[in-house]
Amino acid sequence: MKINILSDYLYSLSDDEESLPIAVLFFAGRIFPQGSKFVMNLGYSTIIQVLSEIATLDSNQIQKIYLEHGDMGALSEYAVSKKNVVSLFQRERLTLSSIYGRLKEIADTIGSGSGKEKKSILKGLLVDSSPQEAKYLIKIINREMRIGLTEGLVETAISKVFHQDLKDVRESMLVSGDISKVVLLAKRNLLHTSLIKPLTPISYMLADVMFSAEEIINYYQKPLICEFKYDGIRAQMHKSGQQIRIFSRKLSEITNAFPELANGGVNLKLLSSTLFSDIDFILDGEVIAFQNGKPLHFQELQKRLHKKNLTEKIMTETPLLYVVFDIMYFNGESLIKKSIRERKEILSNISFKDPIINSIYKLTNSEEEIIAMFEKSRGIGHEGLVLKDPDSQYHPGKRGRYWVKLKKELDTIDAVIVIAEYGHGKRAGVLSDYTFAVRDVENNSVSNLRTIGKAYSGLTDDEILETTKKLQSIIIKDEGTRITVRPEIILEVAFDSIQKSNRHDSGFALRFPRIKNIRVDKNVSDIDSLQNVKRIYQKQVHIMGR
Repeated sequence: MKINILSDYLYSLSDDEESLPIAVLFFAGRIFPQGSKFVMNLGYSTIIQVLSEIATLDSNQIQKIYLEHGDMGALSEYAVSKKNVVSLFQRERLTLSSIYGRLKEIADTIGSGSGKEKKSILKGLLVDSSPQEAKYLIKIINREMRIGLTEGLVETAISKVFHQDLKDVRESMLVSGDISKVVLLAKRNLLHTSLIKPLTPISYMLADVMFSAEEIINYYQKPLICEFKYDGIRAQMHKSGQQIRIFSRKLSEITNAFPELANGGVNLKLLSSTLFSDIDFILDGEVIAFQNGKPLHFQELQKRLHKKNLTEKIMTETPLLYVVFDIMYFNGESLIKKSIRERKEILSNISFKDPIINSIYKLTNSEEEIIAMFEKSRGIGHEGLVLKDPDSQYHPGKRGRYWVKLKKELDTIDAVIVIAEYGHGKRAGVLSDYTFAVRDVENNSVSNLRTIGKAYSGLTDDEILETTKKLQSIIIKDEGTRITVRPEIILEVAFDSIQKSNRHDSGFALRFPRIKNIRVDKNVSDIDSLQNVKRIYQKQVHIMGR
């Protein structure tokens, strides 16, 4: 039913090539395409201030009404229905194009006085809105439409309305990462022309997990590429001409956090007649904090992502390496259909300048060598190993056993905070107890989360304070001593074991969970699945029985 309604609407816009891309972005829960330089940076407090001014209500009244409605969109609808502010000019009829233009204007407003200017633009937009328009405008801004649509359903509607194979739509989406471009390509019957190009991030290839060298050797029955698994931030480096940009696994730009990389360069072996400035590429690798031959704690690296201005002192205290382990584009050619053996050969012909290095790997089918390399990796301070089928292509956005992670059994899982509670004693007034969840992929929805534990140790006081601010900005329901939040904050959680439990709706509980890291580089689609938790549990039972 939803697909039919959405398809009919997109068909009605099929001749409007300005509005059609905007519509699919909004329905997919975005304002700007993945990797866009535009960021809204409109906080909860700014929206509350604007609504209180429009409705002539003080912030306490607005807060009370918000708790009654439990939804920023419903609050906005109420506030605009009570508005006492009118435009000096005739109310502008809102269109997709005019809304998008003003949202872009908000995102493009930076520097001194930008907060006041953003507030003014938003206020003007809401004053021109009807109550219902205001409701969905704020839902779009906060990325919480909650109308039962996912990006996958939007892709299905695009496929239906423009008579394109859904597989082709999704392949185009994985390569381009921009649904606003994909819909136009589908309309023009040009999905086959969707190409990887530098400065446009593509979805990352992902690895499955195995728990022993024996299991891996028995599964593949062939030599594998074996390299260290680094405890850092997965990052794509794109170079086009003289411009270098770096993207996180969320496909957000993080170039400013790592100026040493953006200002670095490469020397090209075997291409001495070709100037570096003429070569474009897309690299896949891991940024790690590294000093005196050892990786630093992940939290040291993560501090950079929270800094607006990086000083020489910060860069000196947290020196870094970018370890390159794959290449998807080189010198005008997409490489994702080539085997990783061939891609590694291309990388071997590139000599990078510090702090960029090629990863070291070994081709092996020896259980003893894998175990020895795993112990060496752990001894240095890395997470473990990644093993890769040498004949595998690069599959954007796909998780499978072309690549597998060998991690220490019962090591860590990635989960998302869904409930937070206020602490006691010295932690009174801050949200320090976090209930977290994993994905239940069998129920065919990334958003179908199952709780698996609760942790309150592992973070510093500063991290708890910062997390409290973030949690308070994504509240869904406030019950006084605890809040339910949008699933956005990802935790890497260490634990001793997994046990069956009726306390959580996953049916499992982590024993002695401890927060190892807050993973700002990951989103909900990256967290562990309930099915993986079951595998860990079964492996644990097998080991204990043995």
